[in-house]
Amino acid sequence: MIRVAIIDDHVVVRAGLRYIIEADPELEYVGEYGGGLGAADFVMFHNPDVVLLDVRMPDRSGIDALKDILAANPKARVVMLTTSDAEEDVFRAIEEGALGYVMKESELEVISAAVRSAMAGEVYMTDEVRKIYETRKGSKGLSAREAQVIKVAATGANNKEIAKEMGLSENSVKMFLKRAFFKLGASNRAEAVQLAVKRGLID
Repeated sequence: MIRVAIIDDHVVVRAGLRYIIEADPELEYVGEYGGGLGAADFVMFHNPDVVLLDVRMPDRSGIDALKDILAANPKARVVMLTTSDAEEDVFRAIEEGALGYVMKESELEVISAAVRSAMAGEVYMTDEVRKIYETRKGSKGLSAREAQVIKVAATGANNKEIAKEMGLSENSVKMFLKRAFFKLGASNRAEAVQLAVKRGLID
């Protein structure tokens, strides 16, 4: 039996995942938790074989919860189960040590397969998610400053206003925007904001 725990902030989602686990004779449900804060303590207490962990949670992101869990137990097997297919979410989850990344709307067999794959120590991704991961891995991410400039630009601020808010010179703002445009493959700030949001680089 593979002992499985669930960490997700939505009660309905947890109920659905529990149903999937209990319907599979090779899986055993061992508990559920409703947030990212305290997730590592929950995992240490229940000691499941595999954890199904949501990426997007309001109190602490699933990526940060993943890091907490692996810091407490480097051998923990975690599968990210989410509605987000943003490039940055997929990339960071796998790079931080998740053993799978599966969309919540996937077929029941896909979720069960991800659990079994994680138990074997293998990374599970559907073809669609693998393509997203490989695309992001082959591209350049934004630096913290570049992402911040794009995020402020998304509010409609001009270069002077961005410079004032961030404590930078206008020339520095122009430089960060130029670099961000290049990395994102954008020709203007509206397109850059759109692409940054789509890829999960900014909220």
